[in-house]
Amino acid sequence: MRGPAVVVRCRDASSPWLREIRAGMEEEGVPLVVEEVSAGDALVLAYAAACRSTLDVGIGVADEVCVHHAKRPAGSPALTGPLSRARVLGHNAARMVVGIPLK
Repeated sequence: MRGPAVVVRCRDASSPWLREIRAGMEEEGVPLVVEEVSAGDALVLAYAAACRSTLDVGIGVADEVCVHHAKRPAGSPALTGPLSRARVLGHNAARMVVGIPLK
């Protein structure tokens, strides 16, 4: 991975939900790296992503969207929500990095 970025782990890199997450992150000016994986629920993917992220924030996308911070316990994500809130969760993941209030 090059430079600071939030890691997003998902099963389908062409998912429309991923485009929404990317848009939310970009609107806040925080870069992201997408890693496509073969299996895992959103919580597991998010925690693994946070541990790989140079910014300590990761997002997992499966049947829902999960935002995790590497310093939180593995089973205690910062945020979760339905796929329909992907853009807002992308915004909030970026805001966790920047240190401003969440939407």
